[in-house]
Amino acid sequence: MKKNLLVQASLLFVCSWLLTACGDQTWKQYDHPVLRNYFRDSLKAMDLRSADILSAAYMTDRCLGENTEIPGWEGFPVKLYEYHTGVDVKIHRPKKGLVYLLNPSPRQLSMWIVNAVFEATDTVRFEDIHRLSNFIKWQSGAQFPVKGVVYEDMYVKNHYRPYIFKDGVTVYIADSTHFPKDSTCTEEHLQFYLNMSNADLKPRTGRYARICSTTREMYYEAGGTAQVGSEADRNHAWLDEVARLYQEAWYSDRNELITAWAKYYLSGKREYPF
Repeated sequence: MKKNLLVQASLLFVCSWLLTACGDQTWKQYDHPVLRNYFRDSLKAMDLRSADILSAAYMTDRCLGENTEIPGWEGFPVKLYEYHTGVDVKIHRPKKGLVYLLNPSPRQLSMWIVNAVFEATDTVRFEDIHRLSNFIKWQSGAQFPVKGVVYEDMYVKNHYRPYIFKDGVTVYIADSTHFPKDSTCTEEHLQFYLNMSNADLKPRTGRYARICSTTREMYYEAGGTAQVGSEADRNHAWLDEVARLYQEAWYSDRNELITAWAKYYLSGKREYPF
């Protein structure tokens, strides 16, 4: 009986060792004890949190395929999605959208969030992880629109207005005939947005960069050096820099756009407003 118990204990020890040895080794890539311990002990839980954030990605209803040849995004696995809004209160039916997205995996998102919090605070407190995670979830669902229309009901509940995105930033179409007067895009509108270039846009862009609503002010404060304009001069250079930084993040554990937001709101320089 004792021999059988010893054999069982030995087998349990070996199995436990094999699971540890063959498991996730991400933590071994980090020398800093705070990150090393976090990734060893909490990365699986963080991946679940990131998967929950991505569950809010309402534009991923139906994938129509991958396009690795979008100008400026060559080689990146950008996917085309068709989606529908809820029933719009003004036309009494859903609206169709088409959008190219480059959304992260749960693991990519986990690494971006944890590293951003660490760089902003020199630690990885639960409340900071929670704040940043929740902000991304409710602001964007971690959806990065490369091109296309994003319907939102920000001002009137269940009235879905179209916002045109390029390189993760809201843009404005120069020719008004390419924008729906009744807030409902036709198939012609949708196809135009998938194929537009900067030449089709007004010179002024939106303020915020996906997936964390990063502004030019946050970018500069975090050490950004490209001349991307200002609140008074919201020029196209912001599109180019957001695209560059997001593409750089795609193959990295760090996303400078998210880190800039974390440094702005989590570093203690100002009160967290959300």
